Order: sequence, then C-alpha cells, then structure tokens
Amino acid sequence: MSRAVYVDTSRTSINGKRRKKPHVVYDGERIFQINKLTKLKSVNEVFIYTLFPEIYEEVLELLKRNIRIYLVRNTRILKKLRLENNMKKSDENDAVILSKISRDGSRLLTIQEVEKKDVAKKIVNLLLR
Repeated sequence: MSRAVYVDTSRTSINGKRRKKPHVVYDGERIFQINKLTKLKSVNEVFIYTLFPEIYEEVLELLKRNIRIYLVRNTRILKKLRLENNMKKSDENDAVILSKISRDGSRLLTIQEVEKKDVAKKIVNLLLR
C-alpha cells in the first residue's frame, strides 16, 4: 500500500525573502512541519495544491526518487471545502482539507514538466538581474 501525504507548501520555507515558514504536512494521522520536501521519508505520493517556483528543485528531486507528486487542478475547491466544513483558513486546516480532495481532482506532475518550469524560472531570473 502506498503512503500518501498532503502538503500545504510554503514559498518561504527556504531562501525566502520574508520570514521562513515551513511546509505543513498531514499524513492522515498527524500534522507536522518540514523545511524541505526532500525530508519526507517513506512516502510514495505527495499531494500539493500550489507549485511555487521556489520549490521546483525539491519537487524534481522527489520525482527522480520515483515519488508521485499530484497537483490539485482547481484550487478554489479548497475554499469551498473549508466553508462546507466550517474551518478557518490555516496551513494545518488546508493540509487536512487537501486530503479530502479525490485523486480525480489532481493531476500527476512529470519530471519533464517541472524541469521546463525550473529552466524557465532560471532564465527569467537571469533576465531580471
């Protein structure tokens, strides 16, 4: 059986210009925080709803370790589920709500897709210097 985790990703978990804010992870039983997605152990699937440019390299490393990464297709569903369940907006609640979204509501990321995004990010950064 595959082990899945649901992650409320943070743009500033590493090298952020603002305060460091860790990723919040829900594994179906407990909620915990990590600073790098690559610190996830014994995981086969990772569900996220935001793919920030700042985490492309971490996501690529997980994909290369044959960990399946799923990205939510419609992020508005989180707000809808939050309202339906009368939950406040928080990183912890969002990680739990993410676990309630069916697999059909997510799409599998590929190495090629994330590599292209990473290259594009690096080109833009060079142009902005």
